[in-house]
Amino acid sequence: MPRAVDMPPLRDALHPVPATTNPLGVKGVGEAATTGAIATIMNAITDAIPGSGGAKLDMPATPERVWAACRNATTAGA
Repeated sequence: MPRAVDMPPLRDALHPVPATTNPLGVKGVGEAATTGAIATIMNAITDAIPGSGGAKLDMPATPERVWAACRNATTAGA
């Protein structure tokens, strides 16, 4: 079983590359991790709507759109 002492030494380095698309040369931070959350929430909503009613639900998933998808799914399945 590998242990911590079996790990090779790690090296780290910085390689700053300024953004060329704005005058400050800065880039967005912290938004990359939220991209998967959007798909996860939309998939959860789609799975929660009966039948295939949520398959055509577009963002943003407002309460009105979710409710309409639920009503359409129940009327289509009845």
